[in-house]
Amino acid sequence: MFSERLSFRHYATEDFNDYFKLVSSADVMKMITGRPLTEGETRERFDKMMEVNRENVNLGHYKVSIRENGAFVGHSKLVMTEKNEAEIGYVLMPEFWRKGFGEEIAKTLILRARKISEIATLIAIIDPENQASQRILEKQGFHWDSDGDYFGLPAANYKMKL
Repeated sequence: MFSERLSFRHYATEDFNDYFKLVSSADVMKMITGRPLTEGETRERFDKMMEVNRENVNLGHYKVSIRENGAFVGHSKLVMTEKNEAEIGYVLMPEFWRKGFGEEIAKTLILRARKISEIATLIAIIDPENQASQRILEKQGFHWDSDGDYFGLPAANYKMKL
């Protein structure tokens, strides 16, 4: 999968170190888990992501890189949550913040979802204080649905009908 500046591909075993660099950053994880992940926690998550990727070639967890030079930008996902509903998500390395990559990733995932007939609704779960992600989602056509919690942290739930 590609966008103008980015390439998306399912993670491979050799991508663990890039993923660990992302999720072990306190700055990156501040609005996701509230803290960086340990290597053990990261390994557990990574193994589950790889399993999801093996189960469905059209969906899953993607390593996002710059098309031109292969630089690791971050993580994105398009995963089923329930019948006819999928979740999009993205996390970027700090050096790629505020450069339009979040919007580019969201657009790409939405386009992918529109090609999958089983998906009628997309959701996104963000930290309510993450105004950058809120703007990205609303610009793409998502609407606030509810507030709640996500693994014990405050969460704003957004939805989009395809």
